[in-house]
Amino acid sequence: MRVNFVKYLQIRQNSCIIKEIPPPATRHRKDTAMTKMQTRKLYIALAVTALVVCAALIRVLYLPYSSFWRTLLYNALIGAWGASVWWRILQRQTRNCLLLAAALMLLWLDLRLIRFDFAQSPTALRRLWYAYYIPMLLIPTLAVYALFYLDRSQSRPLPKHRYILFAVPAALFTLVLTNDCHQLVFAFPPGQEVSGKPEYTYRFGYYLCVSWILFCAVFTVVYLVRRCRIPHTGYFLWLPLVPIGAAVVYGVLYILQLPWLRRIAGDMTVVQCLTFTAAFEACIQCGLIQSNTGYSDFFAVSPVRGLITDSRFVPVLASAGAQPLTEAQMQQAVGNTVTLDRTTLLHGHPITGGYIFWQEDISELVELLEQMRLTQEELNDIGDIIQAETAQKAKWLQLSEQIEAVTARQLARIRQHLVALQTAPDAETAQRLLRQIVILGTYIKRRSNLVFVCDKAEVIDTTELRLSLFESAESLRLCGIRCAVQVPAAGQMPARCAVAVYDAFEAILEATLPGVQNLLFCAQETAQGWSVRCSVQGVRRPDAIPGFPAMQREWDEDGLLYLSLCPVEGERV
Repeated sequence: MRVNFVKYLQIRQNSCIIKEIPPPATRHRKDTAMTKMQTRKLYIALAVTALVVCAALIRVLYLPYSSFWRTLLYNALIGAWGASVWWRILQRQTRNCLLLAAALMLLWLDLRLIRFDFAQSPTALRRLWYAYYIPMLLIPTLAVYALFYLDRSQSRPLPKHRYILFAVPAALFTLVLTNDCHQLVFAFPPGQEVSGKPEYTYRFGYYLCVSWILFCAVFTVVYLVRRCRIPHTGYFLWLPLVPIGAAVVYGVLYILQLPWLRRIAGDMTVVQCLTFTAAFEACIQCGLIQSNTGYSDFFAVSPVRGLITDSRFVPVLASAGAQPLTEAQMQQAVGNTVTLDRTTLLHGHPITGGYIFWQEDISELVELLEQMRLTQEELNDIGDIIQAETAQKAKWLQLSEQIEAVTARQLARIRQHLVALQTAPDAETAQRLLRQIVILGTYIKRRSNLVFVCDKAEVIDTTELRLSLFESAESLRLCGIRCAVQVPAAGQMPARCAVAVYDAFEAILEATLPGVQNLLFCAQETAQGWSVRCSVQGVRRPDAIPGFPAMQREWDEDGLLYLSLCPVEGERV
């Protein structure tokens, strides 16, 4: 199981590496989609350039109603850009700021048209000229104001203190509007204050307006570049500075009133509107202002296996990895989840004009579930093993307690002999104590073995009893005691009887020690059960056999002791 889990991790790592490198077909589709997007942007740029050139030619050629046609072209250009903003910008507050900026640029162009083509009185001409500063001051302010919404959700309103930002353009416009009273913005020669002829000079208020416009423009671009999280190259991020820089250079040259500039690009209103629009569009194209363009291209190269159909389930748009689906599968998947195969699920949802379907790859989930199943099985096996080990330990503890209870008397006598051995007065006494320790130790060993053997079965082979008696007899012979044992060589006997026979042998031996010289022990099966007969020659005459009070004892004239018990299983077990 551990090896399989390691293989699973290796497979997961390899799969992740593979997923990071798209296949050649996918890369080709992606490159093709990007090429289409770039081509589309090129066509749009060429169309815009053609409109601007056309408007410039109308101005240079002095065609009839040239101002009207130029204004119409610029209005169409800026209106089209405003419509594209409505579709491309998702963030509502940011979109509203850009749309308001587009509306102000349209207002600026229309004010220019009314001033030069329709206004007659000097006062109207001057007031329309002063009104230019409404869009001139508000458009850069709106750009700064839009920044505050970029990192905020639509449900979070701005703090109230940020509306103070509009106090600056309001104050500057008031200064411009009241210029006739103080001439702090434009200074006219004496006698021309009312007419507002071109013979004027710029004053302190005008430079305040220009400084505010420049500050808003630079602050907007720097803020967007610093807060941008899209990994572009540096020169691409600073692209909005190009139209802003061009506007600054144009403004400086315009203020210097260069004659050649007035002839080539003397329409400051048009130039400023175009530069404002170019700066906003550069921010959108750079990703500084997030947009949602290129749906179809991004959907086509998306790793998500998706499919968009019309209301009749006819495919309209499909991603690169989308698999063909039958109409029945799509109908079943609308609002439900359909299992295509073991590792693929199909989901569907209605949209405006049709349906969208996407396939979910659950192979990793299936592999994970399989690994979890195997792990669960392994845990179950481990639990069974632990349970068996616990039961085995409990059984061993029970048997150990049983052995300790059965051999408690022998263990106590061994400890006594060991204590006496340390203070033995002579070698003969020490040898006698050692012989008794050997005999008792042999009994404890074989008796413990019988406990384990008899625990497994109620009937055992007589061989187990023979081995126990023979080993005890061998220990007696090592101690100088001649011993003979007779037990059936083959056959079965109850476990209780085997234990009782061996306990009877040990009881007879302990009752006759020390002093026993010869011992003959016989165990056999009779009609009444298993019986024990024993003859002992020694110097000691026991009054009773411990644990076996019913055992019969007889002495003959030669000093032999005859012991018999039948049935033996009725005694100590």
